[in-house]
Amino acid sequence: MAKQKTQQRTLETRAAIIAAGAHLFATRGYAETGVRDIAEEAGCNQALVSYHFDGKGGLYDAILADAVCKAQAIAAEGLDGDEPVRALVRTFAKAMASSPHFVPMLLREYMAPDRMLNPETSRTLLGMMALTRGVLDALPDGAAAKSWDPQVVHLSIVGPLILFLVATPVREAVMGEVDASVSTPTLDQFADGLATLMENALE
Repeated sequence: MAKQKTQQRTLETRAAIIAAGAHLFATRGYAETGVRDIAEEAGCNQALVSYHFDGKGGLYDAILADAVCKAQAIAAEGLDGDEPVRALVRTFAKAMASSPHFVPMLLREYMAPDRMLNPETSRTLLGMMALTRGVLDALPDGAAAKSWDPQVVHLSIVGPLILFLVATPVREAVMGEVDASVSTPTLDQFADGLATLMENALE
């Protein structure tokens, strides 16, 4: 019984550290977030951040790795089919929306890539790009997209999704102040529109 309680506390502490780190990295950025800040928000001792994640860098990579794992799990359920590019766009949209702090963290990396250039972080993010490469590799022989650079295709999908998801809170905040005839797409609608553009481009 005592062992189960200890294990439960350990899981709760890890979850609290991950939640605190994700929030702070997303709102402040990697460089401006300290271990002390993370520990204070998580309500734990600073030493536990290093104990569970080998410091701030390990925690950052663990948060990104969790989001990548979600994307890979979603892809495993739905990338097969007659429309692989459309399925890929939907996979990224669903995965990125399921981790609310992932998109702001990525945006901060694009603006100031002080952590993205770290080898461990790069390897983690390559896991997302591997999904794109797999879809292109699976296309029929002779398909024009076979010769496309997977990185270009990947960024052409992920970039617009990042901007859409980051802009969503702003868009929702001003909806009452704009012309009622102006409508904004849902994430699914946006993803479908983006998928159509990508499919046309890859033909």
